[in-house]
Amino acid sequence: MSSFNNSDEMQKQYGSAVNLNTRASLHQLFSTNPMGWSNWVFKSIALRPGKEILELGCGNASLWADRAKQLAGLRLVLSDFSQGMLRAAREKTHGLPGIEYRVIDAQDIPFQDVSFDTVIANHMLYHVADIDKALGEIARVLKPGGTFYATTLGRGTYRELIDLLYQFDPAIDFAQDAITDAFGLESGEVKLRRYFTSVEIRRYPDSLHVTQAQPLIDYVLSSQGIGNVNEIITGERVAQFSRYIEDTLARDGSIDISKDAGMFIARNA
Repeated sequence: MSSFNNSDEMQKQYGSAVNLNTRASLHQLFSTNPMGWSNWVFKSIALRPGKEILELGCGNASLWADRAKQLAGLRLVLSDFSQGMLRAAREKTHGLPGIEYRVIDAQDIPFQDVSFDTVIANHMLYHVADIDKALGEIARVLKPGGTFYATTLGRGTYRELIDLLYQFDPAIDFAQDAITDAFGLESGEVKLRRYFTSVEIRRYPDSLHVTQAQPLIDYVLSSQGIGNVNEIITGERVAQFSRYIEDTLARDGSIDISKDAGMFIARNA
């Protein structure tokens, strides 16, 4: 069974920024959309001076780095369930104005009702054990007319990579179906409409054109706590898997991988 939303396993994945940075590196190197995911997400969020913003599961705060001008006059609370990730967020946003850092479980947000104009959950809700409880908390802390931005993945994401892993070992579960079933682009709207009257979906067109073996190998091996990759590709099999990826690239010249990512924008009147 996939363990992508088990808290102990998630501490292995997100106890520090190492795995997240490794995974982000693949996208930075080989994504075909030149805008970049963080830029697209940031431009989709309506920010105005005087507003109060909460990001849940902020990770290493890549959404906010180098955005001092845009943060002027805002109150921003960056939160994560992991102390290690929050330390990385502090380092990445050091010196930026108006930021508060909190360890927060999205299922129990320690703020009063109607506290925030904006709540953001960037690729994190599918890690939450009780998504309904988290959505109820998010709706509770939003002000009337406030907006919730939730990004996630669709079922077509990484299908070529999943096929590649299956060909290496059919027992590998990359947890993609479990993730999108929990809160994906196909499943998220129904869950959001239990708590929000208006739900819009926007997709970000992108893919990966991988031309180097090591970043893809590192990406797969960084999946600790997500699926069972690290239970199967271990010991001598790491070298076998590395050769498998290198041979595939030598034969085909590149490995092209689909991505299906997007954002829900949810509001209450």
